[in-house]
Amino acid sequence: MVKKVLLISPDTIAKKMTGPAIRYYNFAKELSKTLEVVLFIPNKNTDFDFNGEKFKVIKGNRNELIESSETVDSIVLQGIAFRLYPFLKKIKTPKVVDIYDPITLENLELRKFIDFKDRLTYHETDLDLILEQLSLGDYFICSSEKQKDYWLGMLSAINRVNPVTYSDNINMEKLIGVVPFGLNNEEPVKTKQVLKGVWPNIGESDKVIIWGGGIWNWFDPLTLIEAMNIICKKRKDIKLFFMGIGHPSMNCDTTVAEECVERSKTYDLYDKNIFFNDWVEYSQRQNYLMESDLGVSTYFNNLETRFSFRTRILDYLWCELPMVLTKGDYMSELVEDKKLGVCHDEKNYNQLADMILDLLGDEDGYRELQQNINAVKQQFKWEIVVKPLEKFCSNPYVSKDKIEKVKIFYRPNGLIKYYLIRIKSKIKRILKI
Repeated sequence: MVKKVLLISPDTIAKKMTGPAIRYYNFAKELSKTLEVVLFIPNKNTDFDFNGEKFKVIKGNRNELIESSETVDSIVLQGIAFRLYPFLKKIKTPKVVDIYDPITLENLELRKFIDFKDRLTYHETDLDLILEQLSLGDYFICSSEKQKDYWLGMLSAINRVNPVTYSDNINMEKLIGVVPFGLNNEEPVKTKQVLKGVWPNIGESDKVIIWGGGIWNWFDPLTLIEAMNIICKKRKDIKLFFMGIGHPSMNCDTTVAEECVERSKTYDLYDKNIFFNDWVEYSQRQNYLMESDLGVSTYFNNLETRFSFRTRILDYLWCELPMVLTKGDYMSELVEDKKLGVCHDEKNYNQLADMILDLLGDEDGYRELQQNINAVKQQFKWEIVVKPLEKFCSNPYVSKDKIEKVKIFYRPNGLIKYYLIRIKSKIKRILKI
């Protein structure tokens, strides 16, 4: 009998969507090949076309979500789902908790400029949220082996790594698996011209460097702006295009993005050599990438970077786009090891500028990088990376330590504080607006 799985998307699914939504849409596509899939999306209205898909979609209807959660064989969720839909905590259905984004580390970087007392309160609520997920899940999925080690440490701290789970599998493969972000199974197909010869001040023969995704505060795009100031004094035909600024479905702190715009204006590069787009539709992203010559992502070599998995870099692989990254994360190690591009030291804009100029000036070396990318990208196709999740959902189970009622060293204590800090944050955003 075909098993039934409920996927709860942590973000809105629409034509313009972020990484988490893209992840759950592709989970639904892949799992529906062998399983009966229900995809819950938090938005009641969407411009996304689900026609032809083999899975059912629940559009923001809480009652339908409750009904489905009681009839499926497994549930896959991420983020604050247990807080948004607390009834999920009481349901005995096996649960997969998606921890591909270590949110506590991300927010250490994101909130480093706010009031210190508020930072501590936010961090406590984030940690409480994570610990709750780790206590409730039956199976966990993360993005890399490095992340897996991090999460095994946290699982050990609350006693999810114990004699029962160890006896079940000495490598903890029945407790946690690696399911990274993926790329399309199909090769990209260009459907229209969008940049070269179309976008104002981007010529047909120009070299385009593209920044995939949004400009989030934990990135370091200012180093890239500084590098462009150096590059443009030597070559006027090199252009930098940011695919997205802000967030397509919610209000976010865009401080760093605003600083980038101002810095590019200071150097008289705004809309001349540096361009900022609103957001590219998911189905159109390949058109921008296939007209580009380099993919770039710059960030800080910190704790967040160490355990991150930069999802939009998968699009660079998909479109066989050589890339320039900052050293320090899983992706930069892959790029250096497999020779898919080059990696620079954080904040070193002189080095970054030299690397970009060298790559764009070496046609033979550039073609070699593309060949290397073609060989590597196959392992990241969604149909491949989703296998551990598919295996669990095809034969779901409640974790044995939960059945044996092994003591878990977590008790929810931050629920009131969690909602208070969220309300306080919302009021602050409203007042700011």
